[in-house]
Amino acid sequence: MDNAKYYYNSKTCQYERARINPGGIIVYALGVIVVSALFLSGLIILNDYVIVTENERALRQENKMLSEHKKILNQQLASIEETLSTLKKEDQDFYTRLFSAPPEQSSSVGATISKEQILLADASSFSDWMEVVRSSSSRLLEKSGRSNAAFSDAIHIDKTDLDFIRSIPSASPIAQLELDKLVSGFGKRVNPFHKGMYKHEGIDFATSRGTEVLAAADGEVVTANTSDLQAGYGNIIEIRHGNGFSTRYAHLENVNVRRGQRVTKGMVIGTAGSSGGSMAPHLHYEILRDNESVDPALYIIEGLSGRQHYQLLELSKKQNQALD
Repeated sequence: MDNAKYYYNSKTCQYERARINPGGIIVYALGVIVVSALFLSGLIILNDYVIVTENERALRQENKMLSEHKKILNQQLASIEETLSTLKKEDQDFYTRLFSAPPEQSSSVGATISKEQILLADASSFSDWMEVVRSSSSRLLEKSGRSNAAFSDAIHIDKTDLDFIRSIPSASPIAQLELDKLVSGFGKRVNPFHKGMYKHEGIDFATSRGTEVLAAADGEVVTANTSDLQAGYGNIIEIRHGNGFSTRYAHLENVNVRRGQRVTKGMVIGTAGSSGGSMAPHLHYEILRDNESVDPALYIIEGLSGRQHYQLLELSKKQNQALD
């Protein structure tokens, strides 16, 4: 059966077979596409704005709650950042006042959560961030509570304690201390003259003649002697600091103080030299506590970081020859 279509041609007064029109087909196809797109758009709009499922209703309610909590969380984050900054500054100030040196800056960088990460997170991540911040806040409050208790109770300093702290010779006895200048420490060492082992009562800092020697703490000069003998301590200063602490500075070139004079910590009291029984220019430094010699390296902390103080202690432990 022939399904061909014909149309009447008025010019030729006869029926002619209809030919396929490409333009008509394109228009027809476009019409179908447009209608389909409009129909699909209508279905999508209907589904999004008219039909609401239980799951969508729950998600909308959750989004609403998150939007409200977002403002509160932003305020909490700002408060936490301010608290952390204040605590860090107070800790650094306390360290600086206690050790007369800025604290070491940590080189480790831990994982941190920025405010922007939290506030720009999606709903699922936002909930996780909230839990992290809540946990961090709890730990911070707990740590702050323990720190406050420690500062108020365990390390509370009253007037008597402050007087004792001021009497401790914790400053360096020479200006511009270089750690590697400590060439002989406290304890059993080789005597530079008879080469036998003997107890070295202090520590030796190798330094050039004329290097300024400083008082390690406030106190009163009880000895300020000069000597031309090529033996013993030579030119020596001894300062009594109170609470059983005294310091000695031996083999000096110049003595700039007199007996009975009050000195303050860091005051120039003389210059290093090689007087008395000395092998080379240096400062022999001793600390006595209740008239017993103690290791001075344990007490020199002001102006040094923890790492530098540890290095000083390690240098003091080396078994070698003393300079006096």
